[in-house]
Amino acid sequence: MVFVLPFVIFGILLAKIFRNRDTNEFLLVYWSRLLCFICGLKVYVHGHKPKSPVLLVANHVSWLDIPIIHSLMLAGFVAKSEIKYWPILGWITMVGDTLFLKRGSAKSRKGVINQIKKRLNDGRSVAVFPEGTVTDGSYLRTFHRQLIHAAVETKTPILPVAIKFLKADGTRNDQVGFLNDEFFLAHVWRVLSLPNSTVEIHCGAVVTDFDLGARQVTLQARAYVEQELKNNDYMSATHKA
Repeated sequence: MVFVLPFVIFGILLAKIFRNRDTNEFLLVYWSRLLCFICGLKVYVHGHKPKSPVLLVANHVSWLDIPIIHSLMLAGFVAKSEIKYWPILGWITMVGDTLFLKRGSAKSRKGVINQIKKRLNDGRSVAVFPEGTVTDGSYLRTFHRQLIHAAVETKTPILPVAIKFLKADGTRNDQVGFLNDEFFLAHVWRVLSLPNSTVEIHCGAVVTDFDLGARQVTLQARAYVEQELKNNDYMSATHKA
């Protein structure tokens, strides 16, 4: 994985220099699928992936959510600024069109929202985790609408996505998230030592009724993710503030 990464990054940088979006997407999707394979993740997609651009909104359990979504499609993520300094993942995010948000900074949030709107207007998809932080997967937090408002203003379809980590017996895999505030590298090592896991990506119908406003379309997107996570008793609770 470490030996392949420099070549992937170099290829992506060349694709960006020559503005070849198709090559950029191919390399990033290829790397993400390889990373999922190395981590023992078998990814299955349910529903239809719409054409770009979309604002993809998903539940958030692990850093693995990023390569999992990138194995589906190229979408520049919005991530906390600390991630750019993480080994391996930080390198990937920096070449993967990620927008870095400084938590607690109104100026940073405003700048990121403006960049989201520009990308969506340019026909490029963006992905966000509207819960604002990771959970252990047993519940779903409130979806914050600030970033989703960018899609409403640009009238860009909003794609709700539910990510489910499953064990071999079909129950929720509660080992893929961070445990006891462990360090990133320790978490990566633990994930690599786990038995193979199945990941389901459930793509809902796009939300396009923008006249309802940001609050209502956010609630619609969350309702789909919540219902999908409740199927088959995957999620034991529905909300935690």
